[in-house]
Amino acid sequence: MLKNKNKLKIIALIAMLILALTLPIVRADDEPVANTEVTSPEATAENISTDMPQTTNTPGTSDENFKKNDVYLAGDNVTIDYIVDGNLFVFANNVTINSQIGGDAFICAGSVTIGEQGYVFSNLFTASKDVTINGVVYDLYAASQNTTINGYVYRDIHVGSDTVNIFGTVGRNASIDCNTLNFTKENAEEGTSGAAINGNLNYSAKEEVSIPEGIVSGETTFEQQNSFKENSIQDTIMNLGTYVITVVVIWLLCLWLAPKFLKNNTSLLTTKKILPVIGLGALTPIILFALAILFFVLDITVTLGFVLLLVLFGLIMISNAIFIITFNKILCNKLKIEKTMGTFGMLIATAVVLWLVGLIPYVGFVLGLIVSILGMGIVVSSLVLKEKEVKE
Repeated sequence: MLKNKNKLKIIALIAMLILALTLPIVRADDEPVANTEVTSPEATAENISTDMPQTTNTPGTSDENFKKNDVYLAGDNVTIDYIVDGNLFVFANNVTINSQIGGDAFICAGSVTIGEQGYVFSNLFTASKDVTINGVVYDLYAASQNTTINGYVYRDIHVGSDTVNIFGTVGRNASIDCNTLNFTKENAEEGTSGAAINGNLNYSAKEEVSIPEGIVSGETTFEQQNSFKENSIQDTIMNLGTYVITVVVIWLLCLWLAPKFLKNNTSLLTTKKILPVIGLGALTPIILFALAILFFVLDITVTLGFVLLLVLFGLIMISNAIFIITFNKILCNKLKIEKTMGTFGMLIATAVVLWLVGLIPYVGFVLGLIVSILGMGIVVSSLVLKEKEVKE
């Protein structure tokens, strides 16, 4: 009966994950973009169409120029020159959008360019080296090295970049974390429609920036970045806390969903099984990545390629914690600690010690690699060897 309950829990969890990955992501606003009023420069307003892409093909419009569902793309250079009536997911080196995207755009790339004819009707989420907005985006969320806005962002921008260039218009508020913030030299001086932030500007940088008069319509708030030492101490404390909390959360999940795994996983680090564990831990990421690339090449199975990358990312994220949990179980067995609170205390101590050792130059890198391989090997081995052990 208990086994059935655990299986039901696992099935429910997997079902929720599948639903999270497959259901479209919708912006929380009730009103469509077409009904959103935005104050924009006349020159910009004249060139921008606020009509959402139609959900039905008009005569003469082929399926090649219109996608009625979410689109998944991967490659070296990706150019989208057809309407997407859904969300867009891209993993590539260079990405260029020269058409309308009806939903959100999620892009991980070396460079991202929204062309002059490009129009993202919802949010653009991107992690990339260079981001250039020459067209229109509703909301911008960017983590990049360089971000340049030459076009128009209807609502807010949330940007973390080394260099941010605002040469176009932000319809509402701008939240920026950067080292360098630049604005166009035109605007107030010559009366041209250069940079404009129609709401508030909140930015953090090493030094306060001189902002030409008339660019920011609302309030400007500046926060000076802390010194390297202060940042280092804060980051160190935050990283340690995150590390320990992650280990504890995964341990609690294992207690709830897979108590048998916690009970038997120590056997995987015995002399007889350690080599298969290392082999599986080293080969699994290579195999999953190779399969994902293969599925990306085959257009029919691009979605499965993204799923494999998510699985690989998940394994990498939990591998360290799984090793620490297993290693802590071995220590508790040696010290004859059986109570849950005692195991919990030892788990925190083990995580802190391994994290501190990981800070040692060179040694930390080697330790981290070993821990990651063993942790991944433990997870995969427990799945591969489970059926065999049951038969025995």
